[in-house]
Amino acid sequence: MKIAMIGGGSYGWTMGFVRQLVNSEHLEDIHFVLMDLNPEALELVAKAAGIYNAAHGSRITIEHTTELAAALDGADHVWVAIAIGGLDAMRHDLEIPERYGIYHTVGDTVGPAGWLRAMRAIPVLNDIGEAMQRHCPNAWLINVSNPMTVLTRTPQRNFGIKTLGSCHAVERTARTFAGLAGATVDARLDFTVAGIDHGTWFTRLHADGMDVLAQLEDMGYRSGKDLSLSQEPVEGLPYRPASFRVAFAAWAEFGYLPAVPDRHTVENWPWILPGNEVLPYGLGRTAIPGREKARDEKRGHIEAYIDTGDEAYIHALGLADDPLAKMVEALLGRRTLFWTTNYTNVGQTPQLPAGSVVDTRCLFDGAGVHPLCSPLPDALTPIVVPHALRQEASIDIALTGSFDELVMLVNTDPLCSRLSIGQCRAMVREMASATSRWIKNPRLLEFT
Repeated sequence: MKIAMIGGGSYGWTMGFVRQLVNSEHLEDIHFVLMDLNPEALELVAKAAGIYNAAHGSRITIEHTTELAAALDGADHVWVAIAIGGLDAMRHDLEIPERYGIYHTVGDTVGPAGWLRAMRAIPVLNDIGEAMQRHCPNAWLINVSNPMTVLTRTPQRNFGIKTLGSCHAVERTARTFAGLAGATVDARLDFTVAGIDHGTWFTRLHADGMDVLAQLEDMGYRSGKDLSLSQEPVEGLPYRPASFRVAFAAWAEFGYLPAVPDRHTVENWPWILPGNEVLPYGLGRTAIPGREKARDEKRGHIEAYIDTGDEAYIHALGLADDPLAKMVEALLGRRTLFWTTNYTNVGQTPQLPAGSVVDTRCLFDGAGVHPLCSPLPDALTPIVVPHALRQEASIDIALTGSFDELVMLVNTDPLCSRLSIGQCRAMVREMASATSRWIKNPRLLEFT
């Protein structure tokens, strides 16, 4: 079986996926091809992958290439972990909106930063989909890149590629809430969510039969107040409790509990983030200096592993919480797996556009991917549906649309609601100009 990883030079993702494949009990004789346009990063990561593979006596083979066609040719699965323009582009995504009073907490999904990131990345996924149609039309594409919804949607919509997106946030949040309610760390979770990536909500959550939402409500978490929650890690909980101070307040207001940590959730709403950098509820921001430090630390871990062979450096890399190897095992019929997935809306969420990508808990088995019925409650429809419609529209704008159409898209985002007429156009012009070398559609650079 051939698995191609696009973005194989990733310091954070690749070694985690290598670790999954090498340690799999159900996969062997895998040909894992790492593809990346950055030859320096690719060579470094591939060297570390080879050392790890050999140290474990694995039967998988690993190669690397900078050629997309070579990586895709005959592939059975394609894994995508990319960020077009990297932190150089993202710096402009965050810093320019700040001058207009928009302070992103993350900036990779919605808000001005999310839409400009989409403009750079959608054409790349479109190219990957087109190449897959030629070289491996029956392969599964599993995407872990943001903005996840539109990047997962593009190859499926335009070329009929079987796609899904994997984000570990919902599963980790479910486990955190279950632990706060008193469940054991290995409790069997049973839940449904409704919404879109980084904007989804629990409609049901049980752990070993316990109604977690009812228990949390009895414990006072549904308060509408700024709760004093621990900023420190708690053993057995994937996330710090303080990561959900806004979520618990929103639960009291809307009647439903957000299913991802606050930093992502709040970017879907206009009323939490103020027009200055002093954020409420103890919200943190993943600013560029912190991201650069994390990137450099990850590269350092890989270099140290190559020098010493100490696997503690590999384990410290993180970002391997998405069980892509288990998904492959399940699709081969060698296990079953429940995992929250960004998957094509085949009717599981009827309030959102048919064919769009929605956040759904899915069963993976030898017959494919089976999404659980996940209707969106009436109270949440006005929050989620506009973002889903923007996401659908963004694909055509990124590929063939005009600058004016991009301005209209960004203008309707809730985070831009405080801008006066003309300010959004000026902001988008600055953002597009600053990141122009990564924008493939020339019409987006024909400013008016």
